[in-house]
Amino acid sequence: MSDVQRSSGNKHFLKWVAAVRRGAGPLSLPAMLMMAFSPYASASAAPLSLQNAEAIALRQNPGLGALTQKIAELRHKAVAVAQLPDPHLDLGALNLPLNSFSMNQQQMSMLSVGLSQTFPAFGKLGLEGQQAGVEAQAAADTLRGQSAELVLLLRRAWLQALYTENAMATVRHQEQLEAESVQAALALYRSAQGSQAEVLRAQLARDSLANDITRLQAEQASDLAQIAQILNLPEPPSIEKQWPNLPPPPTLAEMEARLSGQPLLRAAQAQTRAAQMGVQVAKTGYWPDVTVSVGYGQDFYPGSPNWLSAGVNLSLPIFPGNRQDQDVAAAQARAQQAQYRYDDQHLALTQQARAAFARYESYKIQLQRMDRQLLPTARNAFSATLAAYSAGRAGLNTVLRTQKEVLDYALTRLQYRRDLAISAAELDFLTAQGEMQP
Repeated sequence: MSDVQRSSGNKHFLKWVAAVRRGAGPLSLPAMLMMAFSPYASASAAPLSLQNAEAIALRQNPGLGALTQKIAELRHKAVAVAQLPDPHLDLGALNLPLNSFSMNQQQMSMLSVGLSQTFPAFGKLGLEGQQAGVEAQAAADTLRGQSAELVLLLRRAWLQALYTENAMATVRHQEQLEAESVQAALALYRSAQGSQAEVLRAQLARDSLANDITRLQAEQASDLAQIAQILNLPEPPSIEKQWPNLPPPPTLAEMEARLSGQPLLRAAQAQTRAAQMGVQVAKTGYWPDVTVSVGYGQDFYPGSPNWLSAGVNLSLPIFPGNRQDQDVAAAQARAQQAQYRYDDQHLALTQQARAAFARYESYKIQLQRMDRQLLPTARNAFSATLAAYSAGRAGLNTVLRTQKEVLDYALTRLQYRRDLAISAAELDFLTAQGEMQP
């Protein structure tokens, strides 16, 4: 509704009320009775859309950046842990006489060089590399899940900011109607057809709306500050005032079937696999590590030969009760713990999906009922009360009360619309399947 239309409607309302109370013939009220409490979208330069905001959040959020580096760390680690330990180089002087430190004073004095290589228990390195690879995959799924959570958090703040914007527009519209009521009461009071009490009640109803606007402005500032934090922006952005079109959710049965592909649940499943591999890694501790060494000695005593040495060194896990058995038991406990976490998260997501779906269906029905029955009935009740007031059969206090009821229903409708969209966003998060790259 333009400013010209609002100004024309205000004048028409005042003239109509004064004319009817003076006994003049009834005039048409469609413009005043059918006034919608529609949201007012203020224009701003280059407002940010929700789609662009989501892209910024996934690209600039520092938490996702840290997790991306964690994935890189685990992938590098998966390559490193699967390699053999570094070989050892030994350099030494053997049997060196202390009285002269001469290398050719007697036999067996020599300089030696040796090389040794340790081979861990058979299969241990391959299992550790696979375990680190699964942990990297779990981190990648966690990144996708946290990306979806970040988008959900952004959507919640976005929808709340839109609600406060539209609620302020609705209250301001009501404030205009209350101002018209004040003018009408003043006109009737000056013509000795109304009382001063009615004027005061009308002024009180108008002035009390200023507190509602102030509260909504504070809420909007908080919502925009949260959006700026999510987007890692120094200042709150200017956002589009249109309600976003979120995808409608699938059926509840389809949602529950798709939960196994939810990134956070996949991450928990991968962590369970990694913990189970940890049990196999721990069991390799029952087998010895083998170290193979070879050395060469240079003897400087005349006529003495050089020397070659070789050997094999084995660890002896002959007392497993306090070490290997305990390592295996600890790994089994970690694997069981990971399985319990997965089961608990699966149950939590299932319950969350059912609750969100029930809320979505409830808000959808309530919004439809509000549009079809409650809000139109409230407006009709206001028009009937206003007609009774014009005929002298009702007081201004009744008119103000029914007018306030229209405002309450209009704000409740906005709440249903916000909560319906938030429920759709939650269901979209719960059914997330694809890759989400920051």
